[in-house]
Amino acid sequence: MNQVQIGKFIAEMRKEKNLTQVELGDLLGVTNKTISRWENGNYMPDISIMQQICSVFNISINELISGKKLDDTEYKASADQNLISSLLELKNIRKQKRIIDFFSGGGTGLLVSSFFSPDSTRRSLVIVVGLIMIFLSWYLRNKFDKSIMDTLSVLNE
Repeated sequence: MNQVQIGKFIAEMRKEKNLTQVELGDLLGVTNKTISRWENGNYMPDISIMQQICSVFNISINELISGKKLDDTEYKASADQNLISSLLELKNIRKQKRIIDFFSGGGTGLLVSSFFSPDSTRRSLVIVVGLIMIFLSWYLRNKFDKSIMDTLSVLNE
């Protein structure tokens, strides 16, 4: 999925329908600022609103995600590519979640195990490493959650 190409396509379809950004925003229940962000390629429309966009422009979701009108021969190939792209994005999200869980669980495990070990320099090092892993997991989760919330806040505008 090419975010910029999709944005240009939305702008093109909007102009084809002789709609302003404000009018399109009113039809979709979002602000003209959101429409502008989509058209500039800064944000992608959320999947929950894509069907509405397609209905307004009388296009398929496959065409929206492809960022262009598709003829019959392009349609199947584009559908396959869009499905693969979506699955890769889902895989990336799951990978980020596993990394966050690893740091959180590993750091917690190190801290808990350090409480049952004898006092030594090694124990201090394990505590420091455990704390670093926990703080790193908090940072990564915050960053991950922020990206999700940014996407949702654009839809709610």
